[in-house]
Amino acid sequence: MKNKTTEFYKKFKYCIPSNKEIAEKEESILENIINMSNKDLTAYIRQYIVKLTYYKKNFLDLETSELIAKILIEIGFILRIQYIDYLKNTENNTLNNNDEEIINLSKMIQLLVYEITTIISSKEYEIDNIFDNLDALKSDTTIGHINRIFITNIEAINFFNNKLNHGAASRLRIDFKKNYYKFSDRIYQRYHLINNANTLDSNVKLGVRKIENYTINDAAIGILIHDISLDKERDYIPLPNEEKDNHSIKDYAFAKYFMRGNEGAVLTVSLHHEYYSYGYGLFTELYKAALRRNPNHEIEYIISYDYKDILTLQSLTYLPAKILEVIDVYDTLTKSMNKNPKEAVLFMKENFLEKDIKIDPIITDSFIDYLKEIKKIKL
Repeated sequence: MKNKTTEFYKKFKYCIPSNKEIAEKEESILENIINMSNKDLTAYIRQYIVKLTYYKKNFLDLETSELIAKILIEIGFILRIQYIDYLKNTENNTLNNNDEEIINLSKMIQLLVYEITTIISSKEYEIDNIFDNLDALKSDTTIGHINRIFITNIEAINFFNNKLNHGAASRLRIDFKKNYYKFSDRIYQRYHLINNANTLDSNVKLGVRKIENYTINDAAIGILIHDISLDKERDYIPLPNEEKDNHSIKDYAFAKYFMRGNEGAVLTVSLHHEYYSYGYGLFTELYKAALRRNPNHEIEYIISYDYKDILTLQSLTYLPAKILEVIDVYDTLTKSMNKNPKEAVLFMKENFLEKDIKIDPIITDSFIDYLKEIKKIKL
């Protein structure tokens, strides 16, 4: 390996696949870009944007899905190269928040992610579950974990939006008292909140509705940055015997620097281990700070589609971060803890809903339906 590649893998040892063939492919991808300047990387990404912008087929073909998978690996490498530089500059007190080349690279990555999410969201697949057998999605690395979550997140949100188009919101309102009231009641008790109504619409600001493309895109960008500082073999999940992991705070600091101005993406990163305060993330600090400023501050909603409601603590949680939590836990259980899908779903229900409310029950049920109906998994 060349010196820069060696340095990279020394810092990100869990980005080396155990499969030798996949490892060689990914190393080749890394070595192609690792010596590029930020200006060169910006131009390199631009050619992908042009290619995807002019993708005119009304379905997603296998060739393009393979290209998207390769791009996601490259973005994972580029972000980590930037993270190494960020740490060095922070340590040397040479961090420049106005570096035009970094700003331009960040904007170009965001535009590329937008094109990718647009294609995946709007195109039928040439074959069902077209990404499942690609090396980028099978890789047992941190980047592989992130790429699976990235694709799954977009697909699961599409599934949710389609369900809403067929009257799912009305059914949720009808079934809320029977299926979900007990969970939200426990959240109110945990945070000492008062909500005399405790209905679906009183818990979700402006009610359950379609997740818009700009929110999907912000969440997708946040997903690609989450776990960037992870230095363990697997991601943190909120179990009693597991020490709380603060890597989401480190992820947040980098996201704030590199994705400046994109608060939706930044909050998705920072809140992805919040788990209704059973994890460790930015929310705990926001919550404590708000109560210090005003001990009588009242949180009106459990969940919001608008990141600004989290910054003002009008809501407890941000929807994209709660979706990420569910998919993140599922992937960790199935890929890193060797549980089959049925075991993973049962584990999530027992440990993160019934014993303690940590993940969102409605999002969890929607995700389970996605696994059954889209992934054809028998649960």
